Amino acid sequence: MTGEQTFLGLSHNALYRIDPRLSGNKLVDSDLKQYTSKNAFSAAATTEKGYIAVASDKGDIRMFDRLGIRAKTSIPALGEPILGLDVSADGRWVLATCKTYLLLIDALQKDGKNEGALGFEKSFAKDSKPQPRRLGLQPSHVAQFQYETHTPLAFTPARFNTGTDPNNSKETSIITATGPFIITWSMKKVLAGKRDPYTIKRYEEEVMADDFKFGSDKSVIVALPNEVNMVKKESFRRATRESIAAGGAAVGGRGSGGRGSAGGRRSGRARGGIVEEAF
Repeated sequence: MTGEQTFLGLSHNALYRIDPRLSGNKLVDSDLKQYTSKNAFSAAATTEKGYIAVASDKGDIRMFDRLGIRAKTSIPALGEPILGLDVSADGRWVLATCKTYLLLIDALQKDGKNEGALGFEKSFAKDSKPQPRRLGLQPSHVAQFQYETHTPLAFTPARFNTGTDPNNSKETSIITATGPFIITWSMKKVLAGKRDPYTIKRYEEEVMADDFKFGSDKSVIVALPNEVNMVKKESFRRATRESIAAGGAAVGGRGSGGRGSAGGRRSGRARGGIVEEAF
């Protein structure tokens, strides 16, 4: 066997692993989990240890420590279909993208017989399922976004930055985009319940894809319709009327911080199982 990586695959009602090293059928039979019902699986992500989070168009999330078995934790549908999923390297945080908001889930169990374990490793007690934090834009910002672009919000799959310190590889930022805007959330500010935990950057064209440079939260790689740029995170600004307006838009790589190639707590109310952040 070579060191070639295997791949996680999903269909509307099955999860499976593909191993390119196998001869003939590449499907690993022991890692196949098929459901009789149509679960409408839509996204998946894995941790450094290989733990797996899977989401669906129904809005639910399942956590596995490995394929081929029942989920250790199932979080019931809380709202809209989930379009994208990411997990922190250590499995502590799960990040789900819906069309107009993000859901941040703490997978660490803080009490009960499984205290200290992750939801990937041990099941949460029925009465202590994690309450996702809903990360959204302030209504006034949403209104101006839509006024400027004449289109509704539609977030791209959100991502954590990768850890930068081998001794403390905690994710510090979240990134997504909608239309010509890129938005980043500070994990520190989100967890502290700060009122303005996000910053933005506007382009003249629609942002097709975005992500942090690997191993850093200081630079962002941006894919536009006809080019790919790398911009400094310090060029992002707090969301204001001026920073949202078209006059502040960046044109491709010019004035965007450099060109490159892709390489008191106010956490509000709990509503429908979601902690509404006071943003």
